[in-house]
Amino acid sequence: MIFITPAQLKQILQSNILSISPLTADAAQEAHLHVEAGAHILLAPPCKTCNEQEAQVLKKLLEVADESAFVAGQITPLTEGLQEVGGNLLYDDYYQAILGQARFLEEEGMSMIFMTDFADVLTAKCALYAVREGSSLPVCVGMRLQEGEEGLKKALAVLITLQAAEVSAVGITGVDIDESLELLSAMQAFATVPLFAITTAGSFITPEDYGDYVSSFVNQKCAMLGIWHKSAAFAAAVTKASWQLSPLLPDFPVLNAICSDNETMFLDFKGNIVSHQKPFIEIKTEELSDVQQALSVFNRPGTAPVCFCIKDIDVLRFALMHYAGRPAVRSDEYGEILARELGAFVMSEKQDEQPEETTDGGQG
Repeated sequence: MIFITPAQLKQILQSNILSISPLTADAAQEAHLHVEAGAHILLAPPCKTCNEQEAQVLKKLLEVADESAFVAGQITPLTEGLQEVGGNLLYDDYYQAILGQARFLEEEGMSMIFMTDFADVLTAKCALYAVREGSSLPVCVGMRLQEGEEGLKKALAVLITLQAAEVSAVGITGVDIDESLELLSAMQAFATVPLFAITTAGSFITPEDYGDYVSSFVNQKCAMLGIWHKSAAFAAAVTKASWQLSPLLPDFPVLNAICSDNETMFLDFKGNIVSHQKPFIEIKTEELSDVQQALSVFNRPGTAPVCFCIKDIDVLRFALMHYAGRPAVRSDEYGEILARELGAFVMSEKQDEQPEETTDGGQG
């Protein structure tokens, strides 16, 4: 059993490329083959019920991994997404379910947690906040995004939102190899954390073919690589192809950017817009109902990023946790502390230049 902190994983990924072997409940019996092939991470079957049967599978993986590999717990989406962000009960139920899974995985001795196949950023954020409350383990978040221009725009917004929340790594999961590379190409230049990919592939691909892709993924700043439910030979292919390669480190320690669901805006250190002519939207209110109304509009794809000007700490917390992206925040000292904890971009209230377009209580 190997215990690891987020800081330790970050240190490891600065000098090593790790192979990931995703396992099904049946394949868990063959985990030793993956370890012998050089797999660094055994990715357990998704946590669903937190029952004794799942606990026994994790125990078996820990026995096989021993001191040779990490065992990662896996959390997947429970629903297709949180569509009604104003529906507090739905959000809270989802949060509590993920919280229980995170606590279960830490209690069972996992080394880290992978969140995989999340398709929208609001659902991923909700799950991430729950995992962070329920566990002190490193958390790696993988998104399943669509190809094409909209997918590329969303990939960048997802990266900025999640890495600001201090995840250990951001990646693409459940997507074909070539499409994964294309999505990662939109992310790698703006990454402040390591990237990873767990791709899909048809029966046509061989371990040797997959090994040929490894250098391309490393060039996109991937530090962890895997392929869904393939033989141990694929783990061996990653190990063989990467042993002389080193991860390409992120270019920035932090990134001054805010984003909505799929629109990104870059700022300077004073909070002035440097990448976009259209201003962000300021939401000035202290009423929860106004925030809910605003979110019903600004959580939609294609809307401009927002800045919350809220001092009531409970209202601000709701706004930050239920916003589908990374917002900016103008608040008092306590609000700024909360904003940093939840990954928002903090702007001073003494800002001289104000955006031209504002909204009070969510009214555009």
